[in-house]
Amino acid sequence: MWKLSLSILLLAVAPVFGQLKSHTVTVSATRSINVQADQVVFGLSVSAAATTSLDQIVAALAGIGITSASLTGVGTNFDPPAFQWSFTLAVPFSSLTAIIGSLTKLEQTIAQNNSGLALTFSVNGTQVSQQLQQSQTCSNSDLIADATAQAQKLAAAAGMTLGQILKLTSVPSTQGYFGVPTLALLGNFANAELFLGAASSPVTCSLVVQFQLQL
Repeated sequence: MWKLSLSILLLAVAPVFGQLKSHTVTVSATRSINVQADQVVFGLSVSAAATTSLDQIVAALAGIGITSASLTGVGTNFDPPAFQWSFTLAVPFSSLTAIIGSLTKLEQTIAQNNSGLALTFSVNGTQVSQQLQQSQTCSNSDLIADATAQAQKLAAAAGMTLGQILKLTSVPSTQGYFGVPTLALLGNFANAELFLGAASSPVTCSLVVQFQLQL
């Protein structure tokens, strides 16, 4: 769904080529596309002895796709001395059941193999994948049409007519990061039934258009 926002940046008399003076109006047109989240984000926490390195932690979690880039923070416990390593893992909705099974199995095996590690995990939310974000394209022609309609109203109010476009400035698209899921968990993670209502994340596109105004 498109949402439209228009704002006036400038209405002024500006010099052109250092000689003649020309009236201009600059309008910013913005549209938002609501994109449905396609990934579930898990939070993983690994408790380990203070002597355990990040490489050792990552090696223990490599089977589920964790890398050093997945690390989000490290906390400390003083009694006994230990580190709490935090990671995030994003997976497609289609892989949700499989990854829960893998995480549950890893949680059990890490505790049983005397590695000194302890794993816990939870569902943190949902997000739009990078691939889906990149597939969303904004139409400059639609944004120009929006800006033109607003600029024509401004020109008419000033007793002037709208002239040609002098300048276009594209503003980089922005996306929301996390959505908050509606999550119901029946049973434990080892035998789970999940009902996940994915939140949408808006992709916002903006274009700044400067027009000539004519008397």
